[in-house]
Formats: sequence, C-alpha cells, structure tokens
Amino acid sequence: MIRRCLVRGVYCRRRGWYAEGERWARRATEAVDSTDLAGHATLLVDLASLWHGLTRHTEAHECARRAVESLAAAPPGPGRDGPLADALIRMGDVERRWARYATAEEHLRQAFELVDGADHERGAAVRLALGVLCKETGRYGEAEECYRGALSRLERHGADDLARADALHNLAGLAHARGDDGPAGERHARAAIEIRQGALGPRHEHVAADLAVLGAVLTGQGRHAEAEEAFHRAVGIFRERLGADHYEVAVCQVNLAHLDDLQGRPEDAGRRYREALRVKRRVLGPGHPEVERLSASVRTRSG
Repeated sequence: MIRRCLVRGVYCRRRGWYAEGERWARRATEAVDSTDLAGHATLLVDLASLWHGLTRHTEAHECARRAVESLAAAPPGPGRDGPLADALIRMGDVERRWARYATAEEHLRQAFELVDGADHERGAAVRLALGVLCKETGRYGEAEECYRGALSRLERHGADDLARADALHNLAGLAHARGDDGPAGERHARAAIEIRQGALGPRHEHVAADLAVLGAVLTGQGRHAEAEEAFHRAVGIFRERLGADHYEVAVCQVNLAHLDDLQGRPEDAGRRYREALRVKRRVLGPGHPEVERLSASVRTRSG
C-alpha cells in the first residue's frame, strides 16, 4: 500500500501534478503512521524525498527524522549507510532552508562520512547540498570545491544528465553570488537549460530555476532586456506549476524589482518588492533572515 502510494506520488510530481502528488503523499503518510515499519525505514526515506520534491519541507523533515532514528539503530553496512545518508541530506537541506545553518552542516557532514566512495551519484548529491550551504554562508571557495567535485564525479562515471544539470546550475549561481558574471556562469546556466528542456520539456519548474539563474547572470552583465525576458519566462512557469504564492515566485519578483530599479521604474520595483515580502513572510515566517532583510529594504524605500 505504502509503496504503491509512493510510486503514484512520484509519478504525479514528475508530471507537475503537485496537488495530486500531495494527495498520494498524504495517503502514504497516513499508512506509515498506522504501520510498524521496523526493518523498512527506507520507505520513510522515499517518503521524505517525495515530500521534499513537493516542496513540503516540514513533512519532508519529519519523515527524514524518523528514518534517521530508525536507521541509526541498525548495524552499519551498505544497506543502512546509503539510506541513512539520503535521510540526513534531506534533513540538512530543510534545516538550511530554515536558516539553521549549523544543524544543517552537522547533518550533511555526517551524510558525507557515510557515503561509500564508489557510490558516485550519492556522493555528488551530498557535495551539491554542502555546496549550497557553503554558498549561502559566504564560503564561496568551499562551495566551488563541492560543486566541481560533484560535477567531476558525474561526468567521469556517466551519471544521468539531470544530476549534471544540478551541478551546472549551482556553478552558475555561485559565479553570480561572487560577482563574477562572465561567460563561464552564462555557459553553465545555458547548458543546464538545454539538458533539462530536452529531458523534462520547456515548462518544467527545474527549467524555470535555470532560467532564473541565467537572468541573474545576465543582469550582472548589464544585459537587462535579456535578463528580464529570462525572469518573466521563469516566473510564468513557477506560477503555472507551483502556484502564485510559492517561494520561487517571490525570488523572481525580487530579481525583477532589481531590474525595475536599474531601468528607472521605482514604482514597479516597490510593488514587486512588497509582493515578494508578502510571499516570503508567509512561506518562511517573519523571523527568517531573508524576510528580515527584505522587510528592511521595503521600509527604507517607503521612508
């Protein structure tokens, strides 16, 4: 029963049917809550991954936490260590999104130690998660080392192209965060777009994420019209696939507001910043660092 719900939920998520995917995830969660999962903690890991893919981070964290508790009691070995690393990666990613950076890093470092050297895809996944954490905490050199290590493993061992697109996307975002909006960042972003459009179609939210990072790089290059086009394409896909009040929509609104300011449209910029603040406050909570920074910026503009 649980496995059937998981398979259907993953299928719906991949097709972009998020409401239907969430319905199957909830059915799986209800079944998990009424079942003795002793010896079957990998089902909790799979359920955590489904919730994570649906951007339901509280549910993902709870399933991953329960999986970690169950798996930590099992004897070490390949059957335990890989799934335990997966659960820790999920927990670490959610903790990062909640701005609990020390706890996130603790989980991700533990996952890193568990991954077998021959498990190249899992090794790439934990490096990418660590790289994002390092980037968000300003440790750009460490982030680059993680991203390039992940990309090297994926290219050397013939992993699937979608995992490689993740690494390329992250390298493009890192270049922009560093203020290096040269040809390398743009090349990485466009390569990720090409891979994901070919595999997922042009209206997938992962393509939108690549368009957004391309827009950021183009903004840094002063190519404002091209950047604006990329952001508008991205926000249109995010609204269609994830809803108007999703976090990624707010991120695009902030970037479009910045472009409005650069092109002498302060009223449009102010409207976009306020809308982004409304969404981020709802999604992240009023005390999150992103919300506090954006709120201060909005107050300064109003003043």
